Amino acid sequence: MCSLAHTSRRDFVLASSALTLSRFVGAQTRGELTFGMVPYLPVQQLIRLYEPVVSVIEGVFSAPCRLVSATDFAQFLERGRGGEFDAIGASPHVARLLNREVGYLPLVRATAPLQPVLVVAAESNMKQLMDVRNKSILVADPLAVHVLIPMRGLRDVSMVPGRDVQVVVAGNQRNAIQRMLNGEAPAAVASMSTLGTLPKDMAARVRVLHAFPAGLTPMAYLVHPRHIATASRLTQALLAFSNSAEGREHVKLAQHEGLVQLGLKELEGQDAIVTEYFRMRQLP
Repeated sequence: MCSLAHTSRRDFVLASSALTLSRFVGAQTRGELTFGMVPYLPVQQLIRLYEPVVSVIEGVFSAPCRLVSATDFAQFLERGRGGEFDAIGASPHVARLLNREVGYLPLVRATAPLQPVLVVAAESNMKQLMDVRNKSILVADPLAVHVLIPMRGLRDVSMVPGRDVQVVVAGNQRNAIQRMLNGEAPAAVASMSTLGTLPKDMAARVRVLHAFPAGLTPMAYLVHPRHIATASRLTQALLAFSNSAEGREHVKLAQHEGLVQLGLKELEGQDAIVTEYFRMRQLP
C-alpha cells in the first residue's frame, strides 16, 4: 500500500491537478458540459433539485451537461480555478472569487436574500446568541457564505471563532442540523432557505435562536469566460425558465423566490465577505 507520508505536497498537488485536467479534457472531448454546484446539500439532493437548470444549459449549448460538486467549498474553488466547470451555481463570495481570479461571467441570481440563522433543538433552554460562548456549533463548511456572515456576527459581540466558540464541520447544512439534533453540539448554523427544504418532522424539532444580517443571495449563476459568446443567451434562457411553470416550481423548491440578472457591481459588493473567507481560512 502506498502512503502519502512518503509523497511530497508538491507531487500530490501536481498529480491532483493532472487528474482534474484529464477529466476536464475528457469531458470536453465527449462534448459534455459540467455544471458545478457548491456543496451546500448532499450531492444526490443537489442533482434532484437542480436537474431543471442542467436542462436549460443543455438547451442553450445543444450539448449534454452533468451536475458535479465537490467535497467542500475549498475543493470546489480549486476545481473552478482549474477550469473544470463550464457554468456554476455558487454562493456570492465563491462567485466573486471565481469572477475575480478566473473571469467567470455573472448571469443571474436568486432574488431571495440569504438569511443565515443559528438554530437549536426545539426543547433547548438556550435563549440568546451569547449562550453559545464556550460551546460548540456545527457548520456545513467554515468557508460557506451562510457561515461567514455568522462568524463575523460572533466577532462583533466579542466571541472569536476558534477561541470563544468551537466550530465543528459537518459537511453540509442538513448534516449540521441532524448532528445538532443528535446531541453532538448545542447549536448549528443554517440558512432559512435550507430550513424550508427540511422534512416536516425534522423541521418541527428545530428552533431559530438568532438571525444574522441577510446577504445578497443564496445562489448566483456564472459561466466560464470560454463561453463568453453564449453568456447573454444563457442569461436570457435562465430568466425565461424562472418565469415558466417548471421554473417557478424549481425556485419554490430551492427557496430562491425567483431569478434576476446579476450585475458585476453586485458581485464586487461581496468583497467584505471574501475578506471574512480569508480570515476563516486561518482557523485550524
